[in-house]
Amino acid sequence: MSCTLAAGLSLQWFRNTFCAAEREAAAGMGADPYELMTAQAQRSPIGANRLLYLPYLMGERSPLLDSDARGAFMGLSAIHTKGDLIRAVMEGVAYSQRQCLDVFRGLGVDVADMAACGGGGRSPFWRQMLADVYGCPVKTIVSAEGPALGAAILAGVGAGVYASVSEGCAAAVRTGECQQPVPENSGAYEPFYQLYRGLYPALRDSFHTLAAL
Repeated sequence: MSCTLAAGLSLQWFRNTFCAAEREAAAGMGADPYELMTAQAQRSPIGANRLLYLPYLMGERSPLLDSDARGAFMGLSAIHTKGDLIRAVMEGVAYSQRQCLDVFRGLGVDVADMAACGGGGRSPFWRQMLADVYGCPVKTIVSAEGPALGAAILAGVGAGVYASVSEGCAAAVRTGECQQPVPENSGAYEPFYQLYRGLYPALRDSFHTLAAL
């Protein structure tokens, strides 16, 4: 099991802290503020104009296991717009999960596709980003409550409704849209991901020093 502690929370934090205008506009339009934020992020190129984000707002579990790790924007300059920052946050979350995926692949676990659920899974733009960074298809789950559905399936197995977890999944899990990776996008993300991988080791001692102050 892998876990990015501040995945959707990273975008929620950015929305609550920096996107009052988007929240107000969305309320007047009867829209979701995340849609307005995503529209800005889409105007930023892959790599968010050379801006990287570390999503360690709550420390990090996988694969770092460091409660002192903290969030950071790397490469911030006067050229950057709010759309760049939003895209960097979304990319940083994708890179964080890619690190976990690399661990699985290093252990010989074949990952043929992925399913996205919850708030972030509703964004076609973010799902496409995930597919491109992971290099595998990313599909949606019809149920908006993935963890609750999983718990219900396990309860069904325990109660004898299903003979196995796989049988329960086959009966209860329904998939929706699917984003296929775009090879040229995957290639464009790769150097930014490799740079991202080196940031935590470079900052680890500083995180620990800061936590002790």
